[in-house]
Amino acid sequence: MRKCLYDVRKCGNDRKNSMLAILLTMSLLMALMSLPACRKSDAKAQKKSSEDYERHKMETKDPDETSATRETTEPSQRDTSVRPSPTLSPTPTPNPNSQIITQLTAQDIQDMNGGNAIIVYGDEGYVSTIVGRFFDRPVDDEEDAINALRGLQTLLGIETGYFPFSVYGSTYRGYTIYTYQQLKGDMVVYNSSLKIVLDREGYPWMLQSSLATNLDYEVSDPKIDAAEAEKIVAEAWGGYCHIFSEYTMETCLVDFYHLSQHCFQVITNNPYQSDSFDMPYYINFVDYEGNFLRCYPTADLPDDRFADYGNETYFKDLEATDCTFTINRNGEDVTFTVPISYNTVDQKYYLADPVRKIIVGDYYEFTFNGGNLLFTCQEENKNWPEHDLFAYYNFIRVYDFFKEFNIESTDGFGMPILILMGYCESDKTPINNLANGGIMAGWSIMCVTRESDKCFSMDVCGHEFTHGISTFSRQGCVYHDEYGTVNEAFSEILGNISEMYVGDTTDTTWLLEETCGMPVICMSQPDLYAQPNTVGDQYYTPNSYASMTTDYTDLGGVHRNDSLITNLCCVLEQQGWTLEELANFFICAIEMHTTLADFDDMYAVFIAAAYVCDREEIIPLIDQYWQDKMLVGNRQKTNETTTIDGYAKMLITFGTEHLASHSLVFVYRVSDSEMIAWAPVQYDGVAVLRIPADEKAFIIVCEYEDDYFEKMTQYKYLNSQMSGWSLDSSLAGVVETKSGTLVTLPDYS
Repeated sequence: MRKCLYDVRKCGNDRKNSMLAILLTMSLLMALMSLPACRKSDAKAQKKSSEDYERHKMETKDPDETSATRETTEPSQRDTSVRPSPTLSPTPTPNPNSQIITQLTAQDIQDMNGGNAIIVYGDEGYVSTIVGRFFDRPVDDEEDAINALRGLQTLLGIETGYFPFSVYGSTYRGYTIYTYQQLKGDMVVYNSSLKIVLDREGYPWMLQSSLATNLDYEVSDPKIDAAEAEKIVAEAWGGYCHIFSEYTMETCLVDFYHLSQHCFQVITNNPYQSDSFDMPYYINFVDYEGNFLRCYPTADLPDDRFADYGNETYFKDLEATDCTFTINRNGEDVTFTVPISYNTVDQKYYLADPVRKIIVGDYYEFTFNGGNLLFTCQEENKNWPEHDLFAYYNFIRVYDFFKEFNIESTDGFGMPILILMGYCESDKTPINNLANGGIMAGWSIMCVTRESDKCFSMDVCGHEFTHGISTFSRQGCVYHDEYGTVNEAFSEILGNISEMYVGDTTDTTWLLEETCGMPVICMSQPDLYAQPNTVGDQYYTPNSYASMTTDYTDLGGVHRNDSLITNLCCVLEQQGWTLEELANFFICAIEMHTTLADFDDMYAVFIAAAYVCDREEIIPLIDQYWQDKMLVGNRQKTNETTTIDGYAKMLITFGTEHLASHSLVFVYRVSDSEMIAWAPVQYDGVAVLRIPADEKAFIIVCEYEDDYFEKMTQYKYLNSQMSGWSLDSSLAGVVETKSGTLVTLPDYS
């Protein structure tokens, strides 16, 4: 059961601030302590009982009224057709100066849990995840749960009192999860979210935090307005972008260095979109002085996720009839049945489902022509475009798959789904990919190409649908390095599970896109498609300064490194887990983590999910898995110290942070000048080269003046004495590589 409690944003184009209050519940968390085993039955009727994964709305709750016992009413007993009305009172922020608050230590938390708590620290040294009780009494509701944070302010690094507000809640078997976003004043802090989980007795039992820790700064008046911010972004992109002005607004940005500031955010299309990436937008930040700060790819639009746009009205005059079609997919005829809807108003036929509220439309018209809804329709019910029809069929099946686990649409509330065909650039250049387009104007958007048969694979459609679920659950999207890798991993896993669950593939190796004849990933054997088996192997992509600003690194390995998580699904299957059990486990894990959860946090999340699913016997397996994948400890150092058969590793330490964040290293074979290796610089200032063995090569460091590695200023060669770096190519030295070696090259300064 979900409950949206507040949603506040200050908009640069005079969008009305809104704070919403709804309650929502969903299946999640069992206690960390041992509980009687309660296995799921194969009977779907039992799976759908009130004790399973449930989400539904409750009536609006005034934030000032006295809290009552947590609601556990069944979904069928609630009217879910009416959105709650806005409220204008945010959750009260606890005042740390109002009384002396005893601050808990990590040892205190361990003592509360008999030494069995899991505590994870982030890179700032503050706690990011706790599994185990951390409060001395049960709490009543989402506001009271905030009081549990008061004793954790020092551990969480939020001593200045910038506490979060509730967005929605969810319950499972008497356990409750509250999802929060953080405020500074009247403004949402970008991608700062929090999960608090209550056990059956109402005690706070788990916490997963991406809260900002440095918000105590003075806010100056902006010297520019929203229109000027958009102009600055357009100039930064050289005019090669489309700006969605309706989403231009003021926000609070926490940057890579954990420094916070107020600024404008401007949403554009993704000019780098390709068949390799599925983030359709870029979010750009401009400070109040008019300086372009940075940009990130995203699928998360700052839309009012709980506003009633009345999109259900589009379905009210539709009369659906199930119709059967046959389409050839990769040399095999596939026969399927989907609802085709007759519009009694214009007497045309539509690819639309008035029950599920799914409809097919045109991408360009909606995205680049002011939200124009040009739906796919015909005068007669025949000759439908094959890609439109098959995409419609697959998204219906994905919708039904998640609804079996009581997740209705990507938001859990049944938001209407708009499948936009003809995915393209603003100049109508086709994009050969599918993407989750986030939530826009009350629609859950799916972007689909007609350039290939990707949409013929249900796992691809399930992948994008899962992105929508993940983004809503996390209340944000950080799409680089390990954060983006975790995001991709869940989409790979649940996309594959959905396809296997309905019997749409005979594959048993967990391939992606195999049904349309274009497999690109093998979850059970990652190295078949150049994905890593462990941290530091020949396919591993490290977190680096280049991750956020260039696609050279796959944004820090978001697609490559996801094998380090996805392979866990295959390991669990080998332990005899059913597809139903796997789906419950990974859906549970989605709901328990936030935007900045990395591999360390996910270890704790998966341990918690094991208890939730009554499978605590797999905890030693998760421990061993994390060790086998070399996910334990400092992964930068692991990458620097592990050797690889068939490769030589060479390390270069950069003397300053500016050089480290503005340099790339390239390796060229002497015989034919072909580039055979390259490396970005990790956040610890070390570039790790993986060069094939038995090669003779030059090594060159290229320096750039911009954060996006587009404007090179100079490059230097490793000299012939292997003692330093030279601008003179005639002094370049030749390195000879040997298998399994680890070589430290001269520092670069």
